[in-house]
Amino acid sequence: MLRLFLDSADIDEIRTVYSLITLDGVTTNPSILAESRNKYGSPVLALKVISRFVSDHGGTLHVQPVGTSYQAILEDAHFLLDELGGNTWIKIPVTEDGLAAISTLSREGVHVTAASVFTFSQGMLAYKAGAECVSVYCNRAQDNGIDYTSVISSIKNAFPEKMLLAASFKNTAQAEIASYSGADSLTLKAKVLFSDLKTDLMKKTVDSFKMSWLDAYKKDRIKPE
Repeated sequence: MLRLFLDSADIDEIRTVYSLITLDGVTTNPSILAESRNKYGSPVLALKVISRFVSDHGGTLHVQPVGTSYQAILEDAHFLLDELGGNTWIKIPVTEDGLAAISTLSREGVHVTAASVFTFSQGMLAYKAGAECVSVYCNRAQDNGIDYTSVISSIKNAFPEKMLLAASFKNTAQAEIASYSGADSLTLKAKVLFSDLKTDLMKKTVDSFKMSWLDAYKKDRIKPE
């Protein structure tokens, strides 16, 4: 079954989406945290609130360190784990330093999501370093001339038992293609996730139902007045 995550650091948005559908967790990154600047002021406090909420709903929170050197990644990761709990998944971009950090943290028993993956080689190296999940950045790959469908399918074919999280979407069509290509998990921003509910086609369809009823019964409700 496809797993679905929300890409957000806005606790109000997260609560709203959870009230509508079942999610498997929340993903964040430094850019998303910087954009949210929510009412809690401190990003760490915001993450604590999000982590507690997601955990209470049976999901997982994936958080990315800000540091980019091996030592900085480890320090940020250990700080996040101390603050948020051991069930937190640490997202690490697959750079040379990132790969070394993935290897170290995975040996410590930390749940690691390898992020910013654009090639089969990155995915292979991340899994071999101990990452439990690889996240392919689809729209960002496409914008740079990379066929993300081929990357997803080749990684999934080589490591069928591993979790592959497709991320970075500008529309739901990309997410559908990622799923068809082999991704077993998706993470989307709320505005993308619900975008197909607001199309002109949907509005025209719903309006046509209402107009047919109005023409026949001269009222806009089934419930008797």
